Amino acid sequence: MPRLTLIYPAIGRKAGRPFVRSWQLQPLALARLAAMTPPEWQITFMDDRVEILEYSPDTDLVGISIESYSAKRGYEIAARFRAEGVPVVLGGYHATLCPDEAGAHADAVCVGEAEGVWPEILEDSLQGRLKDRYDSDSRQALRGIEPDRRIFKGKSYLPVALVETSRGCPFHCDFCSIASVFRGSFRRRPVGEIVGELESLKEKYVFFVDDNIVGDPEAAGEFFDAITPLGFRWLSQASLHALRDDELIRRMARSGCIGLLVGFESLDPENLAVMGKQINQVELYRDALQALRRAGIFVYGTFIFGYPHDTAESFEHSLRFAHEEKLFVAAFNHLVPFPGTPLFKRLNREGRMKYRQWWLHDDYRFGQLPFEPEGMDSIELEECCRRLRREFYSWPSMLRRALEFRCNSRSPRRIREYWMLNLLLRRELSEKFGIELGKNLS
Repeated sequence: MPRLTLIYPAIGRKAGRPFVRSWQLQPLALARLAAMTPPEWQITFMDDRVEILEYSPDTDLVGISIESYSAKRGYEIAARFRAEGVPVVLGGYHATLCPDEAGAHADAVCVGEAEGVWPEILEDSLQGRLKDRYDSDSRQALRGIEPDRRIFKGKSYLPVALVETSRGCPFHCDFCSIASVFRGSFRRRPVGEIVGELESLKEKYVFFVDDNIVGDPEAAGEFFDAITPLGFRWLSQASLHALRDDELIRRMARSGCIGLLVGFESLDPENLAVMGKQINQVELYRDALQALRRAGIFVYGTFIFGYPHDTAESFEHSLRFAHEEKLFVAAFNHLVPFPGTPLFKRLNREGRMKYRQWWLHDDYRFGQLPFEPEGMDSIELEECCRRLRREFYSWPSMLRRALEFRCNSRSPRRIREYWMLNLLLRRELSEKFGIELGKNLS
């Protein structure tokens, strides 16, 4: 019986602390690979974030899914197995955007969505003829991709099931790698397949991992109606353009939506134009938030700093907005130029990158700015973002926001959700900042 080992790498660790910790989200992509693997294969799954890895050479193939933040660690893991003569295939967003780089650390690289090439990779591995690179078509139909969640058994994950209903995003923000990976395509899974997957779940909370759950508002509304009888409490990500439709919001709430991650990104229209997110209309932000509050849907608002029109007042304005609107939770982040994005290419052209391959650089730490911003010092920008997070997740701020009774504290269950998520994100502030990417355990 051939043996397959699937691995999800961590980002790294802080000096003196192991990076192993519980209550992470399930890595859905590897569960899909497990589902597509023929039954004659024996599968071992290891999650570097929640357990100590075992580098046993007693396996025939290792598959590692990497993102930019976890690429360095993924390469370290790959090197350990390859040193034992075990072939390694790398996939995921980062391998797709940097295939030549990834190829230097693996026997094979999967470029694009693995569904189109995984059977071929497994067969070639059995025959001892792995190709250097497997390119997958990013426009194939999303059918028959239900994951095999048995690989998660016995591991400490958040009690939230991850489910995919669509893939890609119709918009092209310059900082986002989604458009680069999926080349602007946006596809939905058949509703019947999603309903069947949901009916098989034990969890009562679902996070739809779609990059934009309302990318096709009409289809989204039909999907919301289809899942209404199932009784799940769910969250997802949504763009603001569809949140002006009160009827769509009502259908969303009836179907069990309790919260949405919404990318406000900036309160400055000029910055929104630079990032290619003109679909966000600042004058409609508060109206959208009011409509969501009426429906009982909380908002996880995200803000990005480091664009040309940001000033010291931009930080204060964003924090005031988040407090005035009593956002359930929020993220105040500086720009990160991910490889393959228009932002990354522009900053390289302008000679403003401090580390061209920041994700591999020994001096880079999580939370640092890998480029020189305009109009302010990079250290100043980093500190301003950290200060906003500290103030937003301070006890006075959390208590004030908890007093928003239409949404944040509308029921005992919502109060529990509010405090769990706020305290979880408050803890993240101290635990992740300063992590050395890819550093192995002591």
